[in-house]
Amino acid sequence: MTRSSFAELEGQLHQDLLYGYNKIPRPIKNSTDVLTVNLGASLIRIIDVDEKNQILTTNLWLEMQWNDSKLTWDPSKYGGITTLHIPSDQIWTPDLVLYNKCELYYVVTGKDVIKIGQILLMDLANSFPYSAAGDPDITIFTDALVAYDGRVLWQPPAIYKSFCPIDVTWFPYDSQHCEMKFGAWSYTGYYVDLKQLPQDQVMNGIDKYGQDVETMKIGMDLSFFYQSAEWDLLSLSSARHSVFYISCCGPEKYVDITYYFVLHRKTLFFTCNLIVPCFLISLLTTIVFYLTDHKITFSISILVMLTVFFLVLIDIIPPTSLVIPMFGRYLITTMILVSLSTVISVITVNFRFRSGSTYRMSPWIRKLFLHFLPKILFMERNKPKRKTETSKNKLVDVVSLVRQRILPNELYCFTMQENDKDLIHQHHYLNDFERSLSYKRNSVSKLLQQIRFIADHFRINEEEAEISDEWIFAAMILDRLFLIIFSVLNVGTFLILLEAPSIYDTRSPMNITHTTKPLGQGSFTLPTTDYFN
Repeated sequence: MTRSSFAELEGQLHQDLLYGYNKIPRPIKNSTDVLTVNLGASLIRIIDVDEKNQILTTNLWLEMQWNDSKLTWDPSKYGGITTLHIPSDQIWTPDLVLYNKCELYYVVTGKDVIKIGQILLMDLANSFPYSAAGDPDITIFTDALVAYDGRVLWQPPAIYKSFCPIDVTWFPYDSQHCEMKFGAWSYTGYYVDLKQLPQDQVMNGIDKYGQDVETMKIGMDLSFFYQSAEWDLLSLSSARHSVFYISCCGPEKYVDITYYFVLHRKTLFFTCNLIVPCFLISLLTTIVFYLTDHKITFSISILVMLTVFFLVLIDIIPPTSLVIPMFGRYLITTMILVSLSTVISVITVNFRFRSGSTYRMSPWIRKLFLHFLPKILFMERNKPKRKTETSKNKLVDVVSLVRQRILPNELYCFTMQENDKDLIHQHHYLNDFERSLSYKRNSVSKLLQQIRFIADHFRINEEEAEISDEWIFAAMILDRLFLIIFSVLNVGTFLILLEAPSIYDTRSPMNITHTTKPLGQGSFTLPTTDYFN
């Protein structure tokens, strides 16, 4: 058979099969027959996990197998052709949809795809002719492979955006559990049944509601999976459910196949860009108590930096009020510590710059900061020699000098007068001496008063300086005390990050180095006897 004749036969077969073909009704012989669709999927890539909008974006290669009773032929009449590629939009395809989808809808008109926004599927049916495939996420409708006995294999690629409830309790050391639930949207389980591929890996079990389920440990093919730079795939199982939606659909069951993802976040990025910088910034709160100047400015700067980190966290996580993320708890605790350090810095600065002329230490403060706490903190105050005693000694020396130098001279003059043989003028000298002595005594008295005033001034200044030194020492005690306390608290707050269970999770990511493909490897797995008698 030449190529031209083969192409003519294939074209003729295509025309004969689709002549009068109606892709709307189910391709079955009897109305009571149940059409079984085998469903499998290959996970190609985890594109994104949007924590803020709680959306999981994945790239899948679906594989669907069913039997179309209207697409059968005798290979001997068409040159031995046993398979034929037919565009999927020209034949009946299952109306499989992702139940928990979070994406804009698409309308398929022939070969074109029109993005129209988030509207109801029932509105689409009234406005646009769309493919019976029904799944708006399949934007490229590939050809279906049809066998001569009616078996159909369709493997469309798709990008799905599914809703995934994000648990931010242990962010950024978190694990997420996401689901992708596929099922026929309009057909109940009595019309279209879903089975998992391959059937030899299916295990029967019972779910938490006591219903029979068919599960697979490895629910998707991982042969072509590209590992994510942000997430590790810990497990990917699947289960087939038969669910009754009594509230909307009556007593009819709907069959779905649900894929369960367990994703563990790779922590290197957030550890290097969030955890380590924030921890280093929190350590700066202890350095505040080493500073003597600009303590308050430094504390406020740290508080501003932590606020920036908090804004970054708000931009990442979903706006939920159910739980505070672990990193959020760490940030809040650190911000509280920084705020407390600012308040303590204000008190310390107030102590350090207190004047002895305006502030006097109360007995309990003196006992606490000058006697009790220094012993506990192993701090000793160097007590300077009291200068007031020196001032008093100097004052005594000055008075003695006056008495020794002035009064003896006057007495000496008076003695000389007494030894004089001429006693005529004795009375005169005595009167002059008394007047001179009285005058000089007044001068000496005034001089001594001035000396006492100067000495008292220096004594008061020395006492005030000593009191100021005591306040400075009390400020040093506060700095040393809270340096130790905040060092312990910073280590304690870091322990918050060690509470995450995923840190102690020893499970390894799924091994994708070997082929784990659970699909039909491009071959048909449905026996024709299941559909044709």
